[in-house]
Amino acid sequence: MVQDFRTRTADHSFGVRASALIIKDGYIYLAKSPKEDYYLLGGAIHVGESTEEAVKREVLEEVGAEVSVDHLAFVVENQFCLEGVSFHQIEFHYIVSLLSDPSPSLVEGGHARVCEWVALDDLDKIRLNPSCLKRAIKHWDGQLQHIKHIEIKE
Repeated sequence: MVQDFRTRTADHSFGVRASALIIKDGYIYLAKSPKEDYYLLGGAIHVGESTEEAVKREVLEEVGAEVSVDHLAFVVENQFCLEGVSFHQIEFHYIVSLLSDPSPSLVEGGHARVCEWVALDDLDKIRLNPSCLKRAIKHWDGQLQHIKHIEIKE
């Protein structure tokens, strides 16, 4: 069994993940949940795996596309609550280039998810998780940025 950097208790989850920022011609490729929330392709890093290897593996597993990793754009300390669970994730978000076409959908947790290209100019109109990336992606200056995103009320 492959171990990854994810630990969960009844009401807390901590993890380290890598995500793909697939941006092309002013659009970003995102997955969409049944509740109309959008999110980046990616997931937990396996023990012994680099973050670059993880983002390549995750995109291949989720939408069957190969990517090359271009730049680490954002490191996000993301804290939020979802369905009664408090999450604390350290996230590595990479700009990647597609080497093959992605599937228009993925299966996650036994449920199909639609994937779609969203105009960067329309990011303010959607619910993107984490929401801090809406502004960060549109205004990225080519330099690595560290973002603290805390949605948990004390």
